[in-house]
Amino acid sequence: MRESNVQRHVWAALSAFVRKAVRVTLWRVNTGTAWVGAGKPIRNKDGSVTLPAARPITLGFGMVNGKPVVGTSDLCGMTSIIVTPEMVGRPVAVFTAIETKESGGGLTSDDQLHFIDFVRAAGGIAGVAHTPAVAQSIVSDYCRERGIVDQTTA
Repeated sequence: MRESNVQRHVWAALSAFVRKAVRVTLWRVNTGTAWVGAGKPIRNKDGSVTLPAARPITLGFGMVNGKPVVGTSDLCGMTSIIVTPEMVGRPVAVFTAIETKESGGGLTSDDQLHFIDFVRAAGGIAGVAHTPAVAQSIVSDYCRERGIVDQTTA
């Protein structure tokens, strides 16, 4: 399955991944740089567009210096977890990042692996998924490792 199809299936599966103590909410993050202008775009005869007073903008997550964060995962958001009584009993949102790849494999860049490692090191949920089941296991493994019990294991 193509990466875009895997991404949609993973996104849908994790959006439906609602357990007693866990709910996942993700958004698609498009990264890179685009151009915007001040004023009405001018359509040229060759099909191109001229933007008056054009300036670059960062898409996706941006750094203070205006550059995009490289390696950002395709789907980012939060996993809402009901904290155990030992943790005060309040829900918290855990940053979640899922990089999707085509079902036949697909290459994960060093920047993408670095982003995933960064999220995990900060206490978030992150990983690479080729199928919806793998994506769900990324969240389930995080919860199991921390003693967060959901309806499937209670």
